[in-house]
Amino acid sequence: MHLRLTFRAILATLAMFAVAEAQAQILYSQNFDADDTANWTVNDGATDEYADFFFDYSTVGIPAAPNSGGSTRGMRLAANIFGPNLDGIGAFGGFSVSPTGQAFTGDYTLKFDMWINYIGLYDETNPGAGSGGVEFGAAGSTTISYGGIMSSGNVANSAGVADGIFFAATGDGGSGADYRAYSSERAVSYQWPVITDPMDPNYSEEDTHAVYLADSRNQTAALYADNFLPATVPAAQTAAVIDGDPLGDTQYGMTRAGTLGFDWHAVEIAKAGDIVTWSVDGIDLITVDTANFTTPTGGDNILFGVGDINDSVSLDPNFEHVQFTVFDNIVVEVASAGGDNADFNGDLTVDGADFLTWQRNYPVTDGSGSLATGDANGDGNIDGADLAAWQSQFGTSAPAISSVPEPATIVLAALALCGLVAAGRRS
Repeated sequence: MHLRLTFRAILATLAMFAVAEAQAQILYSQNFDADDTANWTVNDGATDEYADFFFDYSTVGIPAAPNSGGSTRGMRLAANIFGPNLDGIGAFGGFSVSPTGQAFTGDYTLKFDMWINYIGLYDETNPGAGSGGVEFGAAGSTTISYGGIMSSGNVANSAGVADGIFFAATGDGGSGADYRAYSSERAVSYQWPVITDPMDPNYSEEDTHAVYLADSRNQTAALYADNFLPATVPAAQTAAVIDGDPLGDTQYGMTRAGTLGFDWHAVEIAKAGDIVTWSVDGIDLITVDTANFTTPTGGDNILFGVGDINDSVSLDPNFEHVQFTVFDNIVVEVASAGGDNADFNGDLTVDGADFLTWQRNYPVTDGSGSLATGDANGDGNIDGADLAAWQSQFGTSAPAISSVPEPATIVLAALALCGLVAAGRRS
Protein backbone atom coordinates (compact mmCIF):
# COMPACT_ATOMS: atom_id res chain seq x y z
CA MET A 1 0.00 0.00 0.00
CA HIS A 2 2.79 2.41 0.91
CA LEU A 3 4.55 1.78 -2.41
CA ARG A 4 1.30 2.30 -4.36
CA LEU A 5 0.66 5.59 -2.59
CA THR A 6 4.22 6.71 -3.24
CA PHE A 7 3.84 6.01 -6.97
CA ARG A 8 0.62 7.99 -7.02
CA ALA A 9 2.18 10.89 -5.16
CA ILE A 10 5.11 11.03 -7.58
CA LEU A 11 2.90 10.89 -10.65
CA ALA A 12 0.51 13.50 -9.25
CA THR A 13 3.41 15.81 -8.44
CA LEU A 14 4.85 15.44 -11.93
CA ALA A 15 1.45 16.01 -13.51
CA MET A 16 0.96 19.20 -11.51
CA PHE A 17 4.47 20.31 -12.50
CA ALA A 18 3.69 19.79 -16.19
CA VAL A 19 0.40 21.70 -15.94
CA ALA A 20 2.04 24.54 -14.03
CA GLU A 21 4.75 24.81 -16.68
CA ALA A 22 2.13 25.01 -19.45
CA GLN A 23 -0.04 27.51 -17.59
CA ALA A 24 2.95 29.70 -16.80
CA GLN A 25 3.18 30.53 -20.52
CA ILE A 26 -0.34 32.05 -20.67
CA LEU A 27 -0.51 35.78 -19.96
CA TYR A 28 -4.21 36.30 -20.71
CA SER A 29 -7.16 34.24 -21.94
CA GLN A 30 -10.87 34.78 -22.50
CA ASN A 31 -13.40 32.34 -23.98
CA PHE A 32 -16.54 34.41 -23.24
CA ASP A 33 -18.35 31.43 -21.72
CA ALA A 34 -19.25 33.80 -18.87
CA ASP A 35 -20.40 37.38 -19.40
CA ASP A 36 -17.18 39.43 -19.45
CA THR A 37 -18.71 42.76 -20.48
CA ALA A 38 -17.53 44.60 -17.37
CA ASN A 39 -13.89 43.84 -18.18
CA TRP A 40 -13.79 45.41 -21.64
CA THR A 41 -13.36 48.96 -22.88
CA VAL A 42 -15.40 49.91 -25.96
CA ASN A 43 -13.83 52.73 -27.98
CA ASP A 44 -16.51 54.26 -30.20
CA GLY A 45 -15.66 55.60 -33.64
CA ALA A 46 -17.50 57.55 -36.31
CA THR A 47 -20.15 54.91 -37.08
CA ASP A 48 -22.86 53.21 -35.04
CA GLU A 49 -21.24 50.32 -33.20
CA TYR A 50 -22.40 47.19 -31.40
CA ALA A 51 -20.40 44.97 -29.05
CA ASP A 52 -21.82 41.87 -27.36
CA PHE A 53 -19.38 40.06 -25.08
CA PHE A 54 -21.74 37.17 -24.33
CA PHE A 55 -23.17 36.42 -27.76
CA ASP A 56 -24.59 32.97 -28.49
CA TYR A 57 -23.61 32.66 -32.12
CA SER A 58 -25.54 29.41 -32.55
CA THR A 59 -28.65 31.61 -32.75
CA VAL A 60 -27.56 32.53 -36.28
CA GLY A 61 -26.49 29.03 -37.21
CA ILE A 62 -22.75 29.33 -36.59
CA PRO A 63 -21.08 26.14 -35.29
CA ALA A 64 -18.82 26.09 -32.24
CA ALA A 65 -15.29 27.35 -32.82
CA PRO A 66 -12.68 24.57 -33.01
CA ASN A 67 -11.09 25.65 -29.71
CA SER A 68 -14.36 26.11 -27.81
CA GLY A 69 -15.09 22.56 -26.68
CA GLY A 70 -18.69 22.84 -27.84
CA SER A 71 -19.52 26.24 -26.37
CA THR A 72 -21.05 28.80 -28.73
CA ARG A 73 -20.46 32.00 -26.77
CA GLY A 74 -18.18 34.65 -28.22
CA MET A 75 -17.63 38.37 -28.73
CA ARG A 76 -19.79 39.86 -31.49
CA LEU A 77 -18.75 43.16 -33.09
CA ALA A 78 -20.67 45.10 -35.75
CA ALA A 79 -20.42 48.62 -37.17
CA ASN A 80 -22.24 50.92 -39.58
CA ILE A 81 -25.48 48.96 -39.56
CA PHE A 82 -27.91 51.90 -39.53
CA GLY A 83 -25.47 54.83 -39.82
CA PRO A 84 -24.29 57.03 -36.94
CA ASN A 85 -27.64 58.85 -36.82
CA LEU A 86 -29.62 55.61 -37.19
CA ASP A 87 -31.12 57.01 -40.39
CA GLY A 88 -29.79 54.54 -42.96
CA ILE A 89 -27.03 56.92 -44.04
CA GLY A 90 -23.68 55.28 -43.32
CA ALA A 91 -20.27 56.61 -42.39
CA PHE A 92 -16.68 55.63 -43.08
CA GLY A 93 -14.83 54.24 -40.06
CA GLY A 94 -15.13 51.72 -37.28
CA PHE A 95 -14.36 50.99 -33.66
CA SER A 96 -12.32 48.72 -31.44
CA VAL A 97 -12.48 47.07 -28.04
CA SER A 98 -9.72 46.11 -25.61
CA PRO A 99 -9.61 44.18 -22.34
CA THR A 100 -9.50 46.86 -19.67
CA GLY A 101 -6.14 47.45 -18.01
CA GLN A 102 -4.16 44.75 -19.81
CA ALA A 103 -0.55 45.25 -20.92
CA PHE A 104 1.87 42.87 -22.62
CA THR A 105 5.55 43.56 -23.25
CA GLY A 106 8.49 41.68 -24.69
CA ASP A 107 7.95 38.84 -27.13
CA TYR A 108 4.50 37.23 -27.14
CA THR A 109 1.78 35.89 -29.40
CA LEU A 110 -1.88 36.91 -29.54
CA LYS A 111 -4.13 34.07 -30.71
CA PHE A 112 -7.86 34.00 -31.38
CA ASP A 113 -10.58 32.36 -33.45
CA MET A 114 -12.44 34.60 -35.91
CA TRP A 115 -15.65 34.15 -37.92
CA ILE A 116 -16.62 36.85 -40.43
CA ASN A 117 -20.33 36.92 -41.30
CA TYR A 118 -21.81 39.20 -43.97
CA ILE A 119 -24.99 39.70 -45.95
CA GLY A 120 -25.43 38.03 -49.30
CA LEU A 121 -27.08 39.45 -52.39
CA TYR A 122 -30.88 39.27 -52.57
CA ASP A 123 -32.15 38.08 -55.95
CA GLU A 124 -35.58 39.66 -56.34
CA THR A 125 -36.63 37.30 -59.12
CA ASN A 126 -35.61 34.17 -57.23
CA PRO A 127 -35.14 34.82 -53.48
CA GLY A 128 -32.86 32.33 -51.79
CA ALA A 129 -31.39 31.14 -55.08
CA GLY A 130 -30.54 32.45 -58.51
CA SER A 131 -27.58 34.79 -58.90
CA GLY A 132 -27.62 36.05 -55.32
CA GLY A 133 -26.07 34.78 -52.11
CA VAL A 134 -22.75 35.33 -50.38
CA GLU A 135 -20.57 34.74 -53.43
CA PHE A 136 -21.39 38.26 -54.51
CA GLY A 137 -22.18 40.09 -51.29
CA ALA A 138 -24.57 43.02 -51.18
CA ALA A 139 -24.59 46.72 -50.40
CA GLY A 140 -22.75 47.20 -47.12
CA SER A 141 -21.24 43.70 -47.05
CA THR A 142 -17.61 44.76 -47.52
CA THR A 143 -16.25 45.62 -44.11
CA ILE A 144 -12.95 44.82 -42.41
CA SER A 145 -12.42 42.72 -39.29
CA TYR A 146 -9.21 42.99 -37.32
CA GLY A 147 -7.11 42.22 -34.30
CA GLY A 148 -4.02 43.99 -33.08
CA ILE A 149 -1.45 44.73 -30.42
CA MET A 150 0.56 47.60 -28.89
CA SER A 151 -2.45 49.88 -28.35
CA SER A 152 -3.29 52.05 -25.36
CA GLY A 153 -6.64 50.31 -25.24
CA ASN A 154 -8.37 53.69 -25.15
CA VAL A 155 -8.37 54.69 -28.84
CA ALA A 156 -10.90 53.62 -31.48
CA ASN A 157 -8.58 51.91 -33.94
CA SER A 158 -10.00 51.73 -37.46
CA ALA A 159 -9.08 52.64 -41.02
CA GLY A 160 -7.68 56.16 -40.69
CA VAL A 161 -7.11 56.13 -36.93
CA ALA A 162 -4.58 53.90 -35.18
CA ASP A 163 -2.48 53.91 -32.04
CA GLY A 164 -1.43 50.26 -32.28
CA ILE A 165 -0.60 47.71 -34.97
CA PHE A 166 -3.51 45.77 -36.40
CA PHE A 167 -4.20 43.45 -39.31
CA ALA A 168 -7.49 43.38 -41.18
CA ALA A 169 -9.35 41.37 -43.79
CA THR A 170 -12.61 41.64 -45.66
CA GLY A 171 -14.91 38.67 -45.49
CA ASP A 172 -16.38 38.86 -48.98
CA GLY A 173 -13.39 39.84 -51.13
CA GLY A 174 -15.18 43.00 -52.20
CA SER A 175 -12.16 45.30 -52.04
CA GLY A 176 -9.07 45.77 -54.13
CA ALA A 177 -7.17 45.42 -50.83
CA ASP A 178 -8.75 42.54 -48.92
CA TYR A 179 -5.74 42.02 -46.64
CA ARG A 180 -4.26 45.00 -44.84
CA ALA A 181 -1.88 46.11 -42.12
CA TYR A 182 -2.35 49.34 -40.16
CA SER A 183 -0.31 51.05 -37.48
CA SER A 184 0.23 54.28 -35.60
CA GLU A 185 2.59 55.41 -38.37
CA ARG A 186 0.39 54.22 -41.25
CA ALA A 187 -3.25 54.61 -40.22
CA VAL A 188 -4.40 54.52 -43.86
CA SER A 189 -2.81 51.05 -44.15
CA TYR A 190 0.55 50.03 -45.61
CA GLN A 191 0.37 50.17 -49.40
CA TRP A 192 1.59 47.53 -51.85
CA PRO A 193 3.53 47.40 -54.05
CA VAL A 194 5.93 49.69 -52.25
CA ILE A 195 7.04 52.77 -54.14
CA THR A 196 10.81 52.98 -53.70
CA ASP A 197 11.53 56.25 -55.51
CA PRO A 198 11.63 59.10 -52.93
CA MET A 199 10.87 61.55 -55.75
CA ASP A 200 7.55 59.88 -56.51
CA PRO A 201 4.69 61.96 -55.02
CA ASN A 202 3.14 58.75 -53.65
CA TYR A 203 6.33 57.61 -51.93
CA SER A 204 6.03 56.77 -48.25
CA GLU A 205 8.95 55.66 -46.11
CA GLU A 206 6.48 53.97 -43.79
CA ASP A 207 5.37 51.54 -46.50
CA THR A 208 8.86 50.01 -46.52
CA HIS A 209 8.23 48.74 -42.99
CA ALA A 210 5.61 46.17 -44.07
CA VAL A 211 5.88 43.10 -46.27
CA TYR A 212 2.85 41.45 -47.87
CA LEU A 213 4.07 37.90 -48.37
CA ALA A 214 1.47 37.26 -51.09
CA ASP A 215 2.98 40.17 -53.06
CA SER A 216 -0.59 41.45 -53.21
CA ARG A 217 -3.41 42.70 -51.00
CA ASN A 218 -6.21 41.20 -53.11
CA GLN A 219 -7.90 37.86 -52.39
CA THR A 220 -7.10 36.59 -55.88
CA ALA A 221 -3.38 36.23 -55.06
CA ALA A 222 -2.20 32.62 -54.91
CA LEU A 223 -1.19 32.69 -51.24
CA TYR A 224 -4.76 33.59 -50.29
CA ALA A 225 -6.68 31.64 -52.94
CA ASP A 226 -4.70 28.43 -52.42
CA ASN A 227 -5.04 28.42 -48.64
CA PHE A 228 -8.49 29.90 -47.98
CA LEU A 229 -10.86 27.78 -50.01
CA PRO A 230 -14.52 28.64 -50.67
CA ALA A 231 -16.74 28.14 -47.63
CA THR A 232 -20.46 27.38 -47.55
CA VAL A 233 -22.99 29.28 -45.46
CA PRO A 234 -24.06 26.96 -42.60
CA ALA A 235 -27.37 25.29 -43.36
CA ALA A 236 -28.64 26.40 -39.95
CA GLN A 237 -28.09 30.05 -40.90
CA THR A 238 -29.84 29.60 -44.23
CA ALA A 239 -32.82 28.05 -42.43
CA ALA A 240 -33.00 30.61 -39.62
CA VAL A 241 -35.77 33.16 -39.22
CA ILE A 242 -35.07 36.13 -36.92
CA ASP A 243 -37.76 38.65 -36.02
CA GLY A 244 -39.82 37.31 -38.89
CA ASP A 245 -37.02 37.81 -41.42
CA PRO A 246 -36.02 34.61 -43.29
CA LEU A 247 -32.23 34.65 -43.49
CA GLY A 248 -32.33 32.22 -46.39
CA ASP A 249 -33.29 35.03 -48.75
CA THR A 250 -29.67 36.21 -48.70
CA GLN A 251 -27.65 33.70 -46.66
CA TYR A 252 -26.81 30.86 -49.01
CA GLY A 253 -24.13 29.72 -51.42
CA MET A 254 -20.34 29.74 -51.21
CA THR A 255 -17.70 32.39 -50.70
CA ARG A 256 -14.99 33.24 -53.20
CA ALA A 257 -11.61 31.53 -52.96
CA GLY A 258 -9.09 33.57 -51.01
CA THR A 259 -11.60 35.10 -48.59
CA LEU A 260 -12.18 34.51 -44.87
CA GLY A 261 -15.97 34.65 -44.68
CA PHE A 262 -18.23 31.94 -43.22
CA ASP A 263 -15.58 29.77 -41.63
CA TRP A 264 -13.62 29.69 -38.40
CA HIS A 265 -10.04 30.84 -38.79
CA ALA A 266 -7.19 30.58 -36.29
CA VAL A 267 -5.46 33.96 -36.20
CA GLU A 268 -2.07 34.73 -34.66
CA ILE A 269 -0.18 37.98 -34.22
CA ALA A 270 3.36 37.24 -33.05
CA LYS A 271 5.73 39.88 -31.73
CA ALA A 272 9.39 38.84 -31.80
CA GLY A 273 11.88 41.62 -31.33
CA ASP A 274 10.95 44.42 -33.71
CA ILE A 275 9.05 42.12 -36.09
CA VAL A 276 5.29 41.60 -35.86
CA THR A 277 3.90 38.75 -37.97
CA TRP A 278 0.25 38.11 -38.84
CA SER A 279 -0.76 34.57 -39.73
CA VAL A 280 -4.10 32.92 -40.43
CA ASP A 281 -4.53 29.15 -40.17
CA GLY A 282 -0.77 28.81 -39.86
CA ILE A 283 -0.05 30.79 -43.04
CA ASP A 284 2.13 33.88 -42.58
CA LEU A 285 0.53 36.78 -44.47
CA ILE A 286 2.09 40.10 -43.43
CA THR A 287 5.08 41.26 -41.40
CA VAL A 288 5.64 44.72 -39.94
CA ASP A 289 9.05 45.93 -38.76
CA THR A 290 8.68 48.39 -35.87
CA ALA A 291 12.38 49.24 -35.56
CA ASN A 292 12.13 52.57 -37.39
CA PHE A 293 8.54 53.61 -36.80
CA THR A 294 8.03 57.29 -37.52
CA THR A 295 5.16 57.47 -35.01
CA PRO A 296 5.34 55.40 -31.81
CA THR A 297 2.57 53.04 -30.82
CA GLY A 298 0.23 54.02 -28.01
CA GLY A 299 0.74 51.28 -25.44
CA ASP A 300 0.87 47.57 -24.69
CA ASN A 301 -2.73 46.39 -24.87
CA ILE A 302 -4.44 44.24 -27.50
CA LEU A 303 -7.43 45.26 -29.63
CA PHE A 304 -10.22 43.83 -31.76
CA GLY A 305 -12.47 45.70 -34.12
CA VAL A 306 -14.61 45.99 -37.21
CA GLY A 307 -14.95 48.90 -39.59
CA ASP A 308 -16.53 50.00 -42.83
CA ILE A 309 -14.15 51.04 -45.58
CA ASN A 310 -17.09 52.57 -47.46
CA ASP A 311 -19.95 54.70 -46.19
CA SER A 312 -22.78 52.51 -47.45
CA VAL A 313 -25.30 50.55 -45.39
CA SER A 314 -27.94 48.07 -46.50
CA LEU A 315 -31.69 48.52 -46.20
CA ASP A 316 -32.22 44.76 -46.36
CA PRO A 317 -34.00 43.61 -43.17
CA ASN A 318 -31.46 40.80 -42.79
CA PHE A 319 -28.54 43.21 -42.59
CA GLU A 320 -28.67 43.85 -38.85
CA HIS A 321 -28.94 40.11 -38.16
CA VAL A 322 -26.03 38.85 -40.26
CA GLN A 323 -23.46 41.65 -40.72
CA PHE A 324 -20.95 41.08 -37.90
CA THR A 325 -17.76 39.32 -36.82
CA VAL A 326 -17.31 36.91 -33.91
CA PHE A 327 -14.07 36.64 -31.95
CA ASP A 328 -13.55 33.74 -29.54
CA ASN A 329 -10.90 31.94 -27.49
CA ILE A 330 -8.50 34.84 -27.09
CA VAL A 331 -5.09 33.90 -25.70
CA VAL A 332 -1.92 35.89 -25.15
CA GLU A 333 1.05 33.67 -24.49
CA VAL A 334 4.77 34.05 -24.07
CA ALA A 335 6.79 32.98 -27.08
CA SER A 336 8.19 29.48 -26.63
CA ALA A 337 11.61 29.55 -24.99
CA GLY A 338 14.30 28.07 -27.19
CA GLY A 339 11.82 26.88 -29.79
CA ASP A 340 13.45 28.67 -32.74
CA ASN A 341 16.95 28.11 -34.10
CA ALA A 342 18.55 30.78 -36.28
CA ASP A 343 21.91 29.00 -36.59
CA PHE A 344 21.25 28.18 -40.23
CA ASN A 345 24.79 27.08 -41.13
CA GLY A 346 25.27 24.91 -38.05
CA ASP A 347 28.46 26.56 -36.76
CA LEU A 348 26.93 26.98 -33.27
CA THR A 349 26.89 30.78 -33.54
CA VAL A 350 24.09 33.03 -34.75
CA ASP A 351 25.84 35.72 -36.80
CA GLY A 352 25.93 37.61 -40.08
CA ALA A 353 26.54 34.45 -42.08
CA ASP A 354 23.18 33.13 -40.92
CA PHE A 355 21.51 36.37 -41.99
CA LEU A 356 22.99 35.97 -45.47
CA THR A 357 21.51 32.46 -45.62
CA TRP A 358 18.08 33.85 -44.77
CA GLN A 359 18.47 36.75 -47.22
CA ARG A 360 19.54 34.56 -50.14
CA ASN A 361 16.51 32.28 -49.80
CA TYR A 362 13.79 34.74 -48.73
CA PRO A 363 10.92 34.41 -49.40
CA VAL A 364 9.66 30.81 -49.37
CA THR A 365 5.91 30.39 -48.83
CA ASP A 366 5.21 26.87 -50.11
CA GLY A 367 6.47 24.96 -47.06
CA SER A 368 9.68 23.76 -48.74
CA GLY A 369 12.06 25.74 -46.52
CA SER A 370 14.48 24.10 -44.08
CA LEU A 371 16.84 25.13 -41.32
CA ALA A 372 19.73 25.11 -43.81
CA THR A 373 17.91 27.59 -46.05
CA GLY A 374 16.74 30.00 -43.34
CA ASP A 375 13.65 28.47 -41.69
CA ALA A 376 14.20 29.18 -37.98
CA ASN A 377 10.79 28.19 -36.65
CA GLY A 378 10.31 24.97 -38.57
CA ASP A 379 7.09 25.96 -40.37
CA GLY A 380 8.55 25.27 -43.81
CA ASN A 381 8.46 28.93 -44.84
CA ILE A 382 11.23 31.52 -44.94
CA ASP A 383 9.70 34.79 -43.87
CA GLY A 384 9.75 37.67 -41.41
CA ALA A 385 9.26 35.41 -38.42
CA ASP A 386 12.58 33.70 -39.20
CA LEU A 387 14.28 37.08 -39.53
CA ALA A 388 12.86 38.02 -36.13
CA ALA A 389 14.29 34.82 -34.65
CA TRP A 390 17.71 35.63 -36.12
CA GLN A 391 17.48 39.18 -34.78
CA SER A 392 16.64 38.04 -31.25
CA GLN A 393 19.41 35.40 -31.23
CA PHE A 394 22.15 37.38 -33.00
CA GLY A 395 25.51 37.10 -31.27
CA THR A 396 24.59 34.05 -29.20
CA SER A 397 25.46 30.40 -29.42
CA ALA A 398 22.87 28.07 -30.90
CA PRO A 399 19.76 28.12 -28.68
CA ALA A 400 19.38 25.45 -26.06
CA ILE A 401 16.44 23.09 -25.85
CA SER A 402 13.38 24.68 -24.29
CA SER A 403 13.31 24.71 -20.53
CA VAL A 404 9.71 23.50 -20.58
CA PRO A 405 9.84 19.68 -20.28
CA GLU A 406 8.37 17.68 -23.14
CA PRO A 407 5.72 15.11 -22.17
CA ALA A 408 8.13 12.26 -22.93
CA THR A 409 10.69 13.79 -20.56
CA ILE A 410 8.12 13.96 -17.79
CA VAL A 411 7.13 10.32 -18.33
CA LEU A 412 10.75 9.18 -18.25
CA ALA A 413 11.31 11.14 -15.07
CA ALA A 414 8.26 9.51 -13.52
CA LEU A 415 9.43 6.03 -14.45
CA ALA A 416 12.91 6.72 -13.10
CA LEU A 417 11.57 7.97 -9.80
CA CYS A 418 9.19 5.04 -9.52
CA GLY A 419 12.10 2.70 -10.18
CA LEU A 420 14.11 4.30 -7.40
CA VAL A 421 11.24 3.91 -4.98
CA ALA A 422 10.74 0.28 -5.97
CA ALA A 423 14.44 -0.40 -5.50
CA GLY A 424 14.23 1.15 -2.08
CA ARG A 425 11.35 -1.17 -1.15
CA ARG A 426 13.25 -4.28 -2.26
CA SER A 427 16.34 -3.31 -0.28
